[in-house]
Amino acid sequence: MEKDSMNPGSFRIGLALEGTGWHPASWLLSSVTDAEEVFKGGYWTDWGRAAASGGVDFVTLEDGLSLQTDRFGTADQAHDRVRGRLDPLVTAAVLLATTDISEVVVSRNVTHTDPFHIAVQLASLAAIGPGRVVWRPQVSADARDATVVGGPATPQLLPEDVYVPTRIARRLRDLFRDAEDYVRTVRELWKTFPAESLSSGDTFLHRDMVAPLRLTGRERYPAAGPLTVPVPSTPKVAVLAHHALEPYRLAAAVADRVFVTPSQEHPIPALLTAFREIERLTPDAAGTEVYADVAVVLGDTAEHAEARLARLNEAAGFVWAPDTQVLVGTADHLARELGRWREQFGLSGVRLRPAVLSDDGARIVQELVR
Repeated sequence: MEKDSMNPGSFRIGLALEGTGWHPASWLLSSVTDAEEVFKGGYWTDWGRAAASGGVDFVTLEDGLSLQTDRFGTADQAHDRVRGRLDPLVTAAVLLATTDISEVVVSRNVTHTDPFHIAVQLASLAAIGPGRVVWRPQVSADARDATVVGGPATPQLLPEDVYVPTRIARRLRDLFRDAEDYVRTVRELWKTFPAESLSSGDTFLHRDMVAPLRLTGRERYPAAGPLTVPVPSTPKVAVLAHHALEPYRLAAAVADRVFVTPSQEHPIPALLTAFREIERLTPDAAGTEVYADVAVVLGDTAEHAEARLARLNEAAGFVWAPDTQVLVGTADHLARELGRWREQFGLSGVRLRPAVLSDDGARIVQELVR
């Protein structure tokens, strides 16, 4: 698919990097055979360069405090699955310094961290790659995370709750409200050390421009700053929001960009209507760009793609049912579907989660957007 056919500048395509892919059995069918490769800088640099050269607009990096698992919130003893991941902040720094990828979206936990350190980390990334850093604040809905890091206990979202909007809202309301305050605090901290305060010659710093925040009723996150890093460009904020009130409200309140997860029960038009209504009712909402977030299994033909998915499910021992729609077919079919979404629904872009990175990721960068 030619990039021009997607009207560059109005529809952006992102590649979600995660281990050897998003399907639980991706390791078994990946071209990667040495587990250590997934934890080497060259692996991620190669994918960053491939994405940039293939016309992908951004890549995303995942965060996680506990080891991945096949079933949300439940630990397992699997030995044939990818477990563990590099710190996304460090990986992002490598990609920004060694590749030409336009943007790196960095997931960072907000439930078991503090705003000051996250603000400094992202400001440091923004200094390495001005205008190329996007932050995805991640709410921890897995009770195991609190145990792993020794943090305060959090409400537990059970596997059967994940796809029920009312349960998400009821169990996680306070966590999402805290996340909204957290993001606002980080954004305020970014203002405490503006890049304009730096000078040259005998004067290094205009000290009167660097100052702590005036705390007025922000008891939840009373960080005042100032930061130790100047902020040359303020990172944008992106929120992954499953179809539920609280994630949508968080995105409407603080995000520049929202990734929505369509499904058969909740197609894109319904998600857009729901989100825009919540946005309309949210004070200070400023018009969030909406992206679809979908998984993909690609093949030479539709039958080949279906056969690949069946083989992956057989290797996993169960049918893959992620938290979003799975698009199965050829790269041309995917291009037509994305073009339809752009034309009919006015989406700003899409994030694609490849089932197997070495296969589906390669087809995305070689066949979809070249």
